[in-house]
Amino acid sequence: MINQNKLRELIREYCRTELEVAKNEWADKNIKEFRETLDKIKRTGNYELLKKAISYLHSGRNAIRFHIKDTSELKQLWENFLKEIVETDPEEILKDIDERFEKWEEIKGVGKGLVSEALAFYYPTHFSPWNNTVEWYFQELGWRKPMKYSEVLSRLKELKSIFEEECDHQDINYVIIDHFGWWLQVKVQTKNLSEKLASLLKQLKATHNDEWVLKEKEFRGYLQRIKELAKKGDSITEEEFKELLNTVNKVHELLGVEVLWLWGSAKASGEVARDILSRPDFQELMQVVEEIDDIKEVEMNSEILQLILKVMEAPHTKVSTLSSWIFVFNPKVFFPIHSHIMSGEIIERLELNKFWDVQKYSKKKLKKVTEEYLRFLSALNIAVEEASVDDMSEVVFYFAKKGQSESVTLKQYFASKGYLYPEHLVSQFYTALKTKGFVILSGLTGTGKTKIVQELAELLDPEKKNFLFLPVRPDWRDSKQLLGYYNPLTGEYHKTKLLEFILKAKEDYEKNGRGAMPYFVLLDEMNLAHVEYYFADFLSVLESGRDEKGFTKEGIPLHDSDEVEKFLEIPKELKLPPNLYIVGTVNMDETTYAFSPKVLDRAFTIEFHEVELEKYPPEENADDGSAYGLVVPLREAILEDLRGKDDQFLARSKDEINEAVKKLKGTEYWQILIELNKALEPYDLHFGYRVVDEIALFFKNAKESQEREIVKFENDDEIFDLALLMKVLPKFHGNRKKLEKPLKEVLKLCMNEQVTIKLDRNENKIEIKLPDEIDKLSSDMIVAILKEWETYKDNFRFKHMAKKVLRMLRQLYEIGFASFS
Repeated sequence: MINQNKLRELIREYCRTELEVAKNEWADKNIKEFRETLDKIKRTGNYELLKKAISYLHSGRNAIRFHIKDTSELKQLWENFLKEIVETDPEEILKDIDERFEKWEEIKGVGKGLVSEALAFYYPTHFSPWNNTVEWYFQELGWRKPMKYSEVLSRLKELKSIFEEECDHQDINYVIIDHFGWWLQVKVQTKNLSEKLASLLKQLKATHNDEWVLKEKEFRGYLQRIKELAKKGDSITEEEFKELLNTVNKVHELLGVEVLWLWGSAKASGEVARDILSRPDFQELMQVVEEIDDIKEVEMNSEILQLILKVMEAPHTKVSTLSSWIFVFNPKVFFPIHSHIMSGEIIERLELNKFWDVQKYSKKKLKKVTEEYLRFLSALNIAVEEASVDDMSEVVFYFAKKGQSESVTLKQYFASKGYLYPEHLVSQFYTALKTKGFVILSGLTGTGKTKIVQELAELLDPEKKNFLFLPVRPDWRDSKQLLGYYNPLTGEYHKTKLLEFILKAKEDYEKNGRGAMPYFVLLDEMNLAHVEYYFADFLSVLESGRDEKGFTKEGIPLHDSDEVEKFLEIPKELKLPPNLYIVGTVNMDETTYAFSPKVLDRAFTIEFHEVELEKYPPEENADDGSAYGLVVPLREAILEDLRGKDDQFLARSKDEINEAVKKLKGTEYWQILIELNKALEPYDLHFGYRVVDEIALFFKNAKESQEREIVKFENDDEIFDLALLMKVLPKFHGNRKKLEKPLKEVLKLCMNEQVTIKLDRNENKIEIKLPDEIDKLSSDMIVAILKEWETYKDNFRFKHMAKKVLRMLRQLYEIGFASFS
């Protein structure tokens, strides 16, 4: 999240480096042309001119392309929208802007982007664009995502004031502020990408550096020879050209990947290859490229950019080919970007999917794809320095090795064993277990709650010595059933399987430290008895914190006998080791007990609710259950991940927890947490510091486990969404009077944008808009949303929590009572 001081610093930088160019070459010109064209339409009635006017607007181009096809539609757009802008004083529009805005959005082909941009370009001192970039920097600045246009204007009025203060009171309009938002997004995204690239390079260097040292000289020699031969251009002889092709093939043999995509393929015809080498513009560009020391020289020199574009306009020189050539001529700065070197795994890990989509470009996208490539290079050059990598040749080598290596996620492993779990559920379960060590699995019977624990334990220990299955009995009243008891009459201690299992885990941890195994206890049908009775001692010690050795600070009293301790080796009190993980399964029916808030507050609660019969059994199912033969690397990755950097397993110091909280505070999610807690406080459903600590740790652990490629999340939003789902909603338990309003508050915070719900009820068409008309929400409308969830889900930023809230609201409306389980 960007604080006020950082924001002012960035605005000052923008004013120094970007403002004049943005005003003179973009904003002033487009504003002038747009206004003049609309005024001309007003005078002449020539609606065809609207195509020209709307082309100045980013959203307008799509409207012309997809929606507004003929003169009658152009006329309707003018009469119902643009004419009103031209003929109405801006102050008058501002009086009822939200009502007007909503009305204009209903016009065919017109959305909030086109409406807001048209307003901004005609009255740039009164109105602002409202687009994805605006919503992005609202979140970066810690502002809630706007639901109405008046909210956008109110916030940007504050931003405009800061601009005027920091930019020597220059005239700043809202179109310039929109450009600043775009500039800021690029800057932040480049920084984030460079950090991810640096992390990846450090990891790859640690794994493949020894091999690089052995092959570096040979690889660099091949690149130098290719460059020398390519410089000959159209004077290259037949023998020299054969040598060039042969040297390219040697590179591919050395690295095991076709890293140099020099003319579409090393096997392309000589005619294609010679054509590229003989072109004067190509040779001119290579001479320029060879002399560049810093990528900023390209970014700030429009002549170099124009030369790149000119070369790419010719056949056989897409960005994949051109980037390969400029890498050969200058491996200090440039990098070849194509599917052989940028594997799907790397693209996904770096979240470059959006960037990679533009590789399928037309001539119209030539400039865009080139700018994207330069931005990527900018981030990569920063990462190379941070990761202490020599240059792009070393990066190419590491990425080639990464592309050759295979990996399998935990979800894929389960699928190979024949179990169908959604990706997010596996990731949620694993991260919760890593974070807390006490996890409750609730939901439908037969959805794999027991199996997911068993299979994880077996993956880590094929001998199955690290797993205890313990069915809970209805007559359990205290901890004797779990840990046994001392009989003073006989002087014996009646042990249980669980006590022996915990002592085995304790011994393993004390003897082996980093080499210890994780141990898993599964309490099956955990709520057949009162959890607060038989599990109370565990709940208390689990929350007591950890000592310097990793054990719980408090222990569970077992006996007072010195003889039992000495001869039977059963301690007087049992402190739980950090390599012990407890999972309980829950089925809710009339034979079971509901959990108290005390229990739910001390666990991560995960619901198994989704059933996808269409995808069952999973296609990834492998006969030998080996998940493509990659079980060993996955096992090692999980063991290393659970053990942690200091062999600590679940033992987290207060300093580590505080650091996780500080990191979360540096994101947009912190403000959401504050808003959520304030919204719930009037209903006594707000949460305390422990919940915040656990959400922050879950977020940190999820990112780490995803980096290790054990689990996958859709994005950071999904991580935060699942953390809230497990730590906030389980406390919701009660009747409609108690829960309806707070659940609606949660639903509002989950929303991504306004959504219209339509329903046919008794031959009447009912329609409501969320969140504005959330009080009109009813059971049949919720059912309609859930039935069409794939259609509606993108309207919710936090999809998992929103879906659960809707189901709980449906329970309230249908039976007057709701609970998480």
